[in-house]
Amino acid sequence: MTTQLASHNTQSDGFLAWLLAKGPRERAVKDAADKLLMSMNTTAKCRYNASVRLQHKARFAFFTTTFLALGLVFIPLMQNAGVQLAFQSNVLNMMQIFLAVAVLVFSVIIGTARYEVRATQLNECGDKLKELIRELDKEREHHPYGVIPPDRLNDFQQRYSDIVRDVENHTRNDYRFATLEMVRDYYVSGLPRMKLYWAAHTTRLLSFVLPIALMLIEVLFVTDMMGATEVFTRFLTGRAIGEHISAPVQPSGLSRDILLPAR
Repeated sequence: MTTQLASHNTQSDGFLAWLLAKGPRERAVKDAADKLLMSMNTTAKCRYNASVRLQHKARFAFFTTTFLALGLVFIPLMQNAGVQLAFQSNVLNMMQIFLAVAVLVFSVIIGTARYEVRATQLNECGDKLKELIRELDKEREHHPYGVIPPDRLNDFQQRYSDIVRDVENHTRNDYRFATLEMVRDYYVSGLPRMKLYWAAHTTRLLSFVLPIALMLIEVLFVTDMMGATEVFTRFLTGRAIGEHISAPVQPSGLSRDILLPAR
């Protein structure tokens, strides 16, 4: 009975330690070379994550620009087709100007942000770090117990600094994803891992909120224009203001009592 109780307590303590991640968060390093190797692995993973992030931004910005431009073309085509639309010409012209400005802004962002160039540079940085990691592994194999002489270790550290100095740094969110993916080096479990997971994905999605909102506004405007929906119709046709003005004003209970004749 005592053995079973002790086993149950051990399992409970183990589950609690996993849930709260009470153990060490990082793999213990053996020596300075192992510490440098772990640092290079983490940096390479972060640079690859940053490269993928910029590639996704570039593709989504291009898709957003194309989508808004199609709406900019579709609206005047429907005006010239003679189809009965729910909005007047001045409202349609206003929306065309808005879409034209949005396309111009996203085109400027794509041109000045240089997403593709930066993503290529970060990916090349990750490749160089991987090559340096392989060289460091081979160097450790040639020495007893994997202990590298200080002069050779300083040489690897200098090469590592030269590689990462020429490229922009990764973001904190890139490091969050690296921590989640490098399960052999970082021990994050239970609630802390869930918190880290949601923080990483929420931060990633926040950069796409504005483009998605603009495309959604365009879709709803076009469907309202065609009469399929009525999301903005009441506001852009003045119907909502007319309903507000024409609504009868009900007298309050106190005023009705005053107007009632005395019995």
